Amino acid sequence: MSRLDQHDAYLLEFDAHVVAARADGDHAWVRLDASAFYPTSGGQPHDVGSLAGVAVDDVRIEDDGAVWHRVAGAAAAWVAGHPVHGAIDGERRARHRQRHSAQHLLSQAFVRVDPAFATRSVALTGADLTVDLAGAPDDDAIAAAEWLANEAAYDAWPVVAFEVDEAELERFPLRRPPKVHGRIRLVAMGAAVDRDPAGAWELSACGGTHVRCTAEVAPIVVLKRERIRGDLTRVTFRAGWEAWAHHRATHAAASAAAATLSTAVADLPAKVAALADEATAARRALAEARGRLAADLADGLLGEPAEFGRADASDPEAPRPDGALVVAELEPGDADLLAPLADALAARGATAVLAVVRGGKAEVVAASGAGVDVRPALKAALAVLGGRGGGKPERAQGAGPDVDAVADALSAAHDALHGD
Repeated sequence: MSRLDQHDAYLLEFDAHVVAARADGDHAWVRLDASAFYPTSGGQPHDVGSLAGVAVDDVRIEDDGAVWHRVAGAAAAWVAGHPVHGAIDGERRARHRQRHSAQHLLSQAFVRVDPAFATRSVALTGADLTVDLAGAPDDDAIAAAEWLANEAAYDAWPVVAFEVDEAELERFPLRRPPKVHGRIRLVAMGAAVDRDPAGAWELSACGGTHVRCTAEVAPIVVLKRERIRGDLTRVTFRAGWEAWAHHRATHAAASAAAATLSTAVADLPAKVAALADEATAARRALAEARGRLAADLADGLLGEPAEFGRADASDPEAPRPDGALVVAELEPGDADLLAPLADALAARGATAVLAVVRGGKAEVVAASGAGVDVRPALKAALAVLGGRGGGKPERAQGAGPDVDAVADALSAAHDALHGD
């Protein structure tokens, strides 16, 4: 079949004839004698569009080079020899051209910064594009590559795709070896590549769709880097209109934040750092205040013994030797005191099982300073609440969804501690 997309990446409409069709549930796969639809391959997603007015939602290529188009409906509707008109989603195709060409420029820029920074894999399926690199480039290397790639883009070089026999490849300095044999499609980017593609700034074997001019992919903006499996570095970037959209969204967010904080966008980092320091100090002070309040509450509970919800120091079967037992439900407004209070009671030699309803869940904390293993009590409570949790013998915690069963859960914990 004729791959029209390989010769003109800007071709969005074409005429062809049906060669074959096969059923796939409520859909059919249609093969044509010619197609401008790009099938998923090489990290680039497939085109979408229509055939004879019927939507095409997937395009695949088989090992024999045949391109199949998925459409809704019965396969019998696609009779061999019938003419069809194809139309491709131009917006999606344009994004794919920009993404793929920008990736070529950035990958080439990395090996120019350091040959060790070879591209091992790419992902071009969304606006946030990625290249996975060998050689562990640092921030300086990434900035240098980003600059080189944008220089190549703004130089507005021509981009040319052409085919050569495999035997001719030795005269073309490819960035990476081809994965196919026979006739090889090459994509060249650089000054005068239309006259001498072997002298291209970037030259790779590639079957994807590309722009006509490198300026169409500008700007190329690196967003982040991260170490991933296999000692590779993943670089996330955007290009073209999608990079511009990211800039607009980021600038709008930064401007709104700056206005809220009564500062300039350029001063946001310092302002945010100062606020973070203030927040850290405030959280520390709040934790200390909660600790003091929890200590006061613990002293109050231990000073007023009762069977349930207060210190139980009189029951000879309570988990002692030296500690009292406190089993209680806190009010939702005291939820932040759940853990501090349990810890304060344990610090005073008591054993505590406390619960509170928060965020649609019943939370339970059990702690002991009397050498009591609180895990059976937690397990009993969570069995009633339908929840999960765990911890150490001296401290454990968990939560469950049955918020109406807190009283029963605490009773079960109380019984577990008494050995009932």
